[in-house]
Amino acid sequence: MSEKTGANVIRTIFELLVLLAAAGVIFGGLAIIVLFSPWSKEILERLLAFDIRFAFELIAFLVIASIILLLSVLVVYARNIVHSALYLLGSFAGVAALYILLNATFVGVAQILVYIGAVGVLILFAVMLTKKTIVEESHGEI
Repeated sequence: MSEKTGANVIRTIFELLVLLAAAGVIFGGLAIIVLFSPWSKEILERLLAFDIRFAFELIAFLVIASIILLLSVLVVYARNIVHSALYLLGSFAGVAALYILLNATFVGVAQILVYIGAVGVLILFAVMLTKKTIVEESHGEI
C-alpha cells in the first residue's frame, strides 16, 4: 500500500513539474515577445519617468491577471465540481474587473450580468440538480 502511495506522490510531483515547465515555456515566450515588441520601449520609458498613475494601473492589472490565472488553474484541478464552478465564476469576475480597469465599463457590466449572472447560475443549478452516481452515494462523497 505504501508503494502505491509513494508512486502516486512521485507521479503527482512529476505532473506538477511538467506543468510548471510548460507554463515557463509559455510565459517565457510571451515575455520575449513583449520584450522585443515596439511598445515595450514606451512602457519602460513611462516606468522610468515614474508616472504614478501608470504604475498603479500596471500593478492593479498584474494583481487581477494573477488572480484570474490562479482561479483558472483551480477550476481545472478542483476535485469538487461545485468548487470548480465557483472558481469559474471568480475568473469571470476577474475578467470583468479587467474590462472595467481598461475603461470598457459597458463590456465589464455586460460580463457581470451575462456570464456571472446568467451562465454562472445556470452552471451551478445544473451541477446541483444532477443526480449523484452510485459510487459517490456509496462512499458518501459529493
